[in-house]
Amino acid sequence: MRILLARIAALNGRNGGMEHVEARMANAMIKRGHKVGVLSYDTHDGSPYYSIDSSVRMLNLNNFVESTKHSLALKCIREVVRPFSRRKFLYWKNRWRYSYFSGAIRTVLDKFRPDVIVSFDAESSAVFFGTCPELKIPLITMFHFSVDEAVNWADAQEIEALKKSDCVQVLLKDDLVKLKKRLPQVQVVCIPNVVPEYSVMADLGKKKTTYTIIDVARLTKNQKRPYLLIEAFSRLAEKYPEWRVQFWGSEPDGNTVYTRELQKLIESKNLGDKVTLCGNTNDVLSKYINADIIVLPSAYEGFPLALSEGMSAGLPGVGFRKCMGVNEIIEDGRTGYLVGDGAEELGEGLKKLMENQRLRVKMGKAAHQAMKRYEPERIWLAWETLLNDMVKGKQWRE
Repeated sequence: MRILLARIAALNGRNGGMEHVEARMANAMIKRGHKVGVLSYDTHDGSPYYSIDSSVRMLNLNNFVESTKHSLALKCIREVVRPFSRRKFLYWKNRWRYSYFSGAIRTVLDKFRPDVIVSFDAESSAVFFGTCPELKIPLITMFHFSVDEAVNWADAQEIEALKKSDCVQVLLKDDLVKLKKRLPQVQVVCIPNVVPEYSVMADLGKKKTTYTIIDVARLTKNQKRPYLLIEAFSRLAEKYPEWRVQFWGSEPDGNTVYTRELQKLIESKNLGDKVTLCGNTNDVLSKYINADIIVLPSAYEGFPLALSEGMSAGLPGVGFRKCMGVNEIIEDGRTGYLVGDGAEELGEGLKKLMENQRLRVKMGKAAHQAMKRYEPERIWLAWETLLNDMVKGKQWRE
């Protein structure tokens, strides 16, 4: 089977969850004997942050677009139309994208000749259907976030793309129900993300001079909200002097403005020797197994990869009860704690684990066992079955 994994956005150097899923899926399908292409739109030189098998065919739309077409038109649409009507802006933005990418999309499809397309977001699906109205290749649209966040519900083209998709894949059971209510005519399937099975685990029973709370995520103020962990820990640091906090991750696109803001917050709380902004790492497993608790203070998630990976490595998790994704990964009181939104509530959840090593050990073991339901073989088999079904289904219709 020839599988095209497509997201019409930058891939090179990006270290987010969506890029991680894309790399894992490409590598897994290669190992299962399929031909895989990865479609991106990179305007700068570079390479993917996450390792992708050398036999995967990398297809950059930027290499196929006509150089005479320029983004000035989009800038004019954004500056002139958007202030007056967001709906009209989205309409004309998409019309520009369809025109801009039309020849390039067709060239890629002719060159790679996929049996099935896996589009990583509704926006990319809209481009496929906008540039190829009579598309004969089955297309699956993935949801990386919850139903509320994964689709711009003000954009008629994205909604239409979901209706035209042969199938829409969501990560959570709640999202399957929500999407069926919104678009009952859409075929929806729930396949969660893969969580690695690690051969080593955190040794939570070990006596140490310092213990570590870890947060592995991009540094974004409105979604990941690392400031809430800093605020929560500031309430506990004096009583628990042996504890430290490590943030692993960076701001998107090489920005540092929010990083500096977080550093100022750390210093204002006199936590400079206890809380560290560590930046990115290529060896995240070593961070998990040397930590004691994993925290994700996000406002919203799809399927929280780092949280589930940390729990697979034997760490109890703490997150907010109202956060979709987090509340499906953490079983409150068994594999960690789900708390009310806010720094004070987060601190209460942390305190229960910080002051009780036996509880950390118990919950860490339970977390490790719970993550086995997302083992790679089970998830990739589900994907492979879906892809085969979509290809066969398209052939039947023809």
